Amino acid sequence: MSYFVVGLTNVDPETVASVYKLYNYVQYNDTLPPSATASVSFQSFGSFRYVIIQKHFAANQAICMAEVKVFERGKLHAKTIISLL
Repeated sequence: MSYFVVGLTNVDPETVASVYKLYNYVQYNDTLPPSATASVSFQSFGSFRYVIIQKHFAANQAICMAEVKVFERGKLHAKTIISLL
């Protein structure tokens, strides 16, 4: 996986589809080999309910992740096992 964005929003993505980069986001500008771990950090934006991970694809492709962890000020806030297709 490479060159993806991690975003924060209060809009439920199951109700309203998230539009690429139309939310508070951080761009990850590198390539990750399989089984690697990446980390992104946000400046203080306030409180958000949803974390969005998106990538712009030129063709019909998928993002697959085994685990996403969310930390707030050094504490584990939420841990979700996900697979995004």
